[in-house]
Formats: sequence, structure tokens, C-alpha cells
Amino acid sequence: MVPEWAKGAVVYQIFPDRFCNGDRENDVRTGEYRYDRLGPVEHVDEWNSPVKTLDVQRFYGGDLEGVWDKLPYLKELGVEVLLFNPIFRSPSNHKYDTTDYYEIDSHLTSRYARNQEDPGRVLSPNEYFACFTRAVHEAGMKIVLDGVFNHCGSENAWCSDPAKADYFVIGEDGRRKCWWDVETLPKLNYKCAALREEIKRIGAYWVSEPYMCDGWRLDVAGDLGETPAENHAFWREFYDAVKAAHPDAWIFAEHYGDASEWVKSSEWDSVMNYEGFMEPVGWFFTGVDKHCDKADPDKIGNAEALAAELCITRAHFTEDAYMAALNQLDNHDHARYTTRTAGRCGRLAVSGAESASEGVRMDVLMATVVFQMTWPGAPGLYYGDEIGICGWTDPDNRRTYLWGREDYRLIDFYKSAIELHREHNALRRGQTEIVYAQKGCFAFLRRLGGEVILTAVNRSEKELDLALELPGERILKAERIFMTDGRSSAGSYNVGRKEMQVSWGQLPVGVPPVSAMVFLLKTDDYGIDL
Repeated sequence: MVPEWAKGAVVYQIFPDRFCNGDRENDVRTGEYRYDRLGPVEHVDEWNSPVKTLDVQRFYGGDLEGVWDKLPYLKELGVEVLLFNPIFRSPSNHKYDTTDYYEIDSHLTSRYARNQEDPGRVLSPNEYFACFTRAVHEAGMKIVLDGVFNHCGSENAWCSDPAKADYFVIGEDGRRKCWWDVETLPKLNYKCAALREEIKRIGAYWVSEPYMCDGWRLDVAGDLGETPAENHAFWREFYDAVKAAHPDAWIFAEHYGDASEWVKSSEWDSVMNYEGFMEPVGWFFTGVDKHCDKADPDKIGNAEALAAELCITRAHFTEDAYMAALNQLDNHDHARYTTRTAGRCGRLAVSGAESASEGVRMDVLMATVVFQMTWPGAPGLYYGDEIGICGWTDPDNRRTYLWGREDYRLIDFYKSAIELHREHNALRRGQTEIVYAQKGCFAFLRRLGGEVILTAVNRSEKELDLALELPGERILKAERIFMTDGRSSAGSYNVGRKEMQVSWGQLPVGVPPVSAMVFLLKTDDYGIDL
């Protein structure tokens, strides 16, 4: 069952090495060890220095202690869930090559925790993590871990244990198969009953005492196993095992395409909503794909295409799963959304780091964020979205958070947009109805009980005078409660309230170019006092 708390939850994804360095004593040291064939690992001394095209063995020093330091900031921003990229022991900075699923990486923890009962006792990484999770929960936030179970890392002890030989898929040449032929990522064999039991134990372990993590994001979940039947059978078992340990855990998967076979079979609660949100919304607002590899200016403002795509992909979900779909604009695998607002293609190796900041449009960003915060699903920020971090796709999207160089105006905008989302239950769980989709403008209603919210976004470069039809109950008045104004590419926003008249079921409104408006509607059926 999809947990109620996950529906519409505001999620903040953190790539630990790049968010904040809270304890320099635990930093990976240059030459501390070798990372596969790439050679010695490197500690990056200058926090704000650019990433490199080959970046996997470079460490900036971000850690969980740094996240702990910033919990007040995250709470003030309005974050409800912390989603971590992998934090288990691993030789890489991305940690998708797990060495030990039962141990938090020591380079991400500290020897002491500020809330432990004996402040002088040196803690193991797992003991520290238990203190950390308690602090997060006390701050009113939840924690979701990244589960990389399709493959492990080549330095995992399983690889050298003869008793675990069956844990791996073996090719016709007698060698271990690797995911996408990457030698550091041996693929796990889900025909092996012992492996299935092991992964289920891991899933239950971290959502149980003393950690009580609140769920799992499942990495490349559709690739697990070698056949669809094998895949579905395991995820059904995993889901049951985790829910038995923590009935209110949130289990969602990374998956591209139609996930209905998993979602409607109670194998996943929901998914990272690439096909039903990130991709179509990105095309509508920016005209480039999520990697900045392809551009199609004709898709900018194509409201009819956006409506069609959202309706088609909506059918892939149950109602509960749709409300808990993770709606991100970017993440660790895709180009930073701020860069995408420029409508340009590029890659770090070809275009260079500085070009990722050229031509970005805050008006486009602000209008998109309002759409994100009012469309159904769990709106997800990737660390630094709220200060407009730029970057091409992986690895340039993994730049460090610019502490001390924040765009506070943009942070304030994000706070206001998140507050709008959290204030209204209709934006968390309400039904959705598209009321307008043409001329570069897209408008929709969200309803729950007596609360009715209307969002209208204009992606055209000219002001539109519209008469929006308000179907259903008789709407008497509308109050504009949030708007962005794109009459300059720098963008601006307003949270002041303005009452507007409704005439014969229509709301006459002028929507500025590249902007978004949100209205609270008053009906005679429910007598909402505006």
C-alpha cells in the first residue's frame, strides 16, 4: 500500500560527496587507494572547483555530517523527505558499485555524533548513521535510501567468496556478466535463492531499528534479473519483506517507460516519473531533452502535445501511485534544469563547463517550478536546484553546492512555491482536470473536498488574454494566490492575493509571457471563505 505521507511529499535528493563537507577528518585522501583501472583516488581541495569529464575517482568531501549541519536550512526550505544517492561502502564517489550493503561508508560519517548518549565514545559508521537518522526524524523529515540491487561492485566481498559464486550471472565464456559491460558492476543472479534472501534481508535491515529509514529508491529496477518473470517475482518478494518490517515504507523505482506492470501488481509503490513528468514537461518549457542532447524548438509551448503525453502516461498508474510519483526536473543522471532553460544542447567534454550557464532563463525556471508544485505527484528537488546550479549531464550535474554564493532571491522563490504546495491539500492529493491546452498555455484544476485550485502557465513569448472555462460546480469568485511574471528573462514572482471575478463559469485573465498563475476558486456549493 502506498504510504499516505508519500503522496505529494516534497523530496530533496542529495548526492552526498557534493552537498556539504561537515567533517574534513573523514575525507578521502589523494592516493589513499586505487580505483580500478583509473588509478589513485584524488581529493579535490577547492570545494568550488569544476568537475572533470572523468570524475568518478575524485572526491570533494561532502558527507552526512554536512547534511546534519544543514538540516535547519532544509527544514526552512520546506523539505519533507531526504532522498540519498547511495551511501553504502564503495570505492567511487557515486557509490553505485556497492562493496558492503550492511555498512555505511566511513568517508560519509564522523567518529562522534552530536546526539549520542556518550559524547566521547567513538562510533562505527553504522552507529553514527543511527544517530543521524534520529536527528532527521526529530527535524520532521524522512529518509529514503538508494538501493542498487541489479548489480554490486567488483570489490564486494561476494566476488571473492567461493560460497557466493552463484550470486552472479555467468556468461558463456565462464566470466561474470557485468551491467552494460562495465567491469566494476557485476550483475547479480536472481535465479539464486540465497541471493534473493540476502537482498530481502538488506531491504528490511535498514528500515528497521535502530535506523528506521523510511523507504527505498530502486536503481535500474527494470533491469534486475534476466527475464521479466524473474524480475517481477523478486520485486514482489522484496516489497513484501520491506513492508513487513516497516509497513509505512515508500518503495519507488527508477524506470523509463510504462511501469504499470510493477505498480499495479504491488511490486513498487511508484516510480521516478521520467516519462510522465520530467521529459514532457521539459520539452514544453525548454525544447530540449533531459540530457541536452536533442533540441526541438517546435515543442516549446506545444500545450496540445503536453496534454496528450500527460494523459497517456497517467494511465500507467493507479491513483495512489500517481500521487506518489517522484516529479523531478533534473537529478544525478540528467542535465541541470537551469541549464536546460537556455534551450541549447551540449556536453561537458565538448561544450565546457562555463557554457552551461549561458543564456539561462529564470522566467522559464520559475514557471516550471510552479507547474511542478501544483501538478499531482511528489515534487522533487535535486540539491542546488533552489540556487540555480547549472551543469550539463553526468558528471557535470554533480557540481558542489555553492555555500556562501547562494542566490537568495531564488531560494525565497522556492520557499514560497513549496509553501504553496504544502498549504493546500488539493495540491497533494486532489483530482486533476485539464481545462485549457492551446496557444502555448496549459491550465488545470486540482480539487479535494471543498478546495479547488486552478493553475495556468503560459510558455508563449506574448501575453495571452484568456477566458478559462471552470467546469463542474458553479464558481463564483477566484483569488489569485501566486504568480510568476516573465516580462523579463530574469523573472519575478508575487504571492500577494488578488480577487478576480468569474462570469458565467469563465475566468477572464491576462497571463503574461512565460509565466504561471495559481488561483483559489470559491464555489457556492462549499462556501469557501476567501
